[in-house]
Amino acid sequence: MDLYSMLQVIAGLSFFLYGMSVMSSSLEKMAGGKLEASMKKVTSNKVMSFLLGALITIAIQSSSGAMVMLVGLVNSGIIEYSKTLPIILGSNVGTTFTGWLLSLTSVGGGEFSILSLLNPKYFSPILAFVGILLKMTGKNEKKKDIGIMLLGFAILMYGMNFMSDSMKLIADEPWFADMLVMFTNPLLALLVSALFTGLIQSSAATIGIVEAFALSGTMTYQMAIPLVLGANIGTCITGVIGAIGTNRNAQRVAVMQVLVNTLSAMFVLIVQILMNIVHADAILLTLATSFSVAMIHTVFNIFNTLVSFLLEKQIISLSKKFVRETPEEVRVFIDERLLSRPAIAVRECLSKTKEMVSMAKDDLQLSLKLLTDYDEKDYEFIRKTENDIDWYEDELDTFLVKLSRMELSEDDSKISSKCLHVITDVERIGDHALNIADIAKKLHDENKSFSDEAMVELRNMITALSEIVDFASRSFVEDDLASSAQVEPLEEVIDVMADDMMDSHVKRVVEGSCTIKEGFDWSDIINNCERVSDHCSNIAVAVIEVSDDEFYTHQYLHDLKHDSDAFKALYQYYSDKYLHPETKNV
Repeated sequence: MDLYSMLQVIAGLSFFLYGMSVMSSSLEKMAGGKLEASMKKVTSNKVMSFLLGALITIAIQSSSGAMVMLVGLVNSGIIEYSKTLPIILGSNVGTTFTGWLLSLTSVGGGEFSILSLLNPKYFSPILAFVGILLKMTGKNEKKKDIGIMLLGFAILMYGMNFMSDSMKLIADEPWFADMLVMFTNPLLALLVSALFTGLIQSSAATIGIVEAFALSGTMTYQMAIPLVLGANIGTCITGVIGAIGTNRNAQRVAVMQVLVNTLSAMFVLIVQILMNIVHADAILLTLATSFSVAMIHTVFNIFNTLVSFLLEKQIISLSKKFVRETPEEVRVFIDERLLSRPAIAVRECLSKTKEMVSMAKDDLQLSLKLLTDYDEKDYEFIRKTENDIDWYEDELDTFLVKLSRMELSEDDSKISSKCLHVITDVERIGDHALNIADIAKKLHDENKSFSDEAMVELRNMITALSEIVDFASRSFVEDDLASSAQVEPLEEVIDVMADDMMDSHVKRVVEGSCTIKEGFDWSDIINNCERVSDHCSNIAVAVIEVSDDEFYTHQYLHDLKHDSDAFKALYQYYSDKYLHPETKNV
């Protein structure tokens, strides 16, 4: 009976942890990158950051997951570490929600009543049945994810009930009484709880076990308080492990969590020990219930929050002393720890790709400006930014390939695919921008210029190219299909413009208004402009085809050019606008 009961406790804990993992994963998958986007927006507001930390932890049912996410975002330079304390404190408070949820297992007592309907023992089987129906019959991914989440919750609650029932069976065992005596030593109870929580990396599981102890009718406040405090300390191990190998600021985030949880726990523990010494511990010897365990957890974390807000500057300063500056930090693009949170990682890749598109667009427009108004500082800026664009492309390509091996939602898979399809074209636009800038520098250094007629044509090309790059950029950054539709007709017009400009140059050479030597530079400029428009076309087509869930580029372009009245109308519009510059006020 003794061994069997212990195996039931272990089985209950196993079900609990598995259910927690399943529910957490499905909740996070449904939330997608909205959590990360919200985290970036509100970190400047302490109250909003605190609420966000609590909501994220409630949403994904894991303070450890929230900490790993936070460490990864700080390591990637997305969030300043000095603004993370409110999120950490919010996460601490958010994790108490699970304790309240688990305490519902004690509602209603032994006999069924209306109040018993709040007990997961009665409604979990229904949720499990609904969950499996959604998983098996759901027609879209969102419904299936909801089904998996409900199944995870049911398994979690089944595990909690299993543990509670098993605890009641072993409550009268002599060895169990001896173990409880051990927990009357506050320091030892805190240490055991912290080590156990660190081992399983789940404070919710530890709180669940403490509540199961309380349901057996053998847990006093004297035992429960240090066990809860230990769970708060032990949960820091996930953040500490996650910060290994990160930059200094990310490590300071983990240190701050350890400081606020440990110092507050030690203060409460000292107060409890003093109460024991002066024999003012009557209330501590009262039997705790599962509700009171949840209350202890909540009150402690609220107390922890209030004290930490008052001492925020000191906590940040102390974290700096524990983790000192180094002469050089390794530049981190996207922290690979975010791969454990694919939905967050996908949104971060999208954000970085948008940055890359913006840099390439700015570089190109600046390089085109150099052709008519050269500036050495602008040229050096383009050279530096082009190196950054190359680095973005290398890092994104590597990260996206790793991300493609993860289990992604349908929307996240589309975003990842879209990023993969455009980053090479964006990088090539950056290369052509530098090529154009190099030509502009050469013309400036050699004091060469084109004829007035050639400059009219060149300004016309610059205007058209600026417009197509703007359309391509907007189509990706804003997921704007209307802008995407403008690109291909304009690209066709730019191809014609390029041919006309080369023909015009040959005519000028024959007439003697331009030289053959200048023709090489002219040809290089036109070729680079034409190639930029081709890459803009690739970007726009990728946006359209990802939206349509298809990748048949050649067939799409063929059908577009031959069967689309809208394409023909736009082509005529841009032809009238750009193919006859002598009639325009350029």
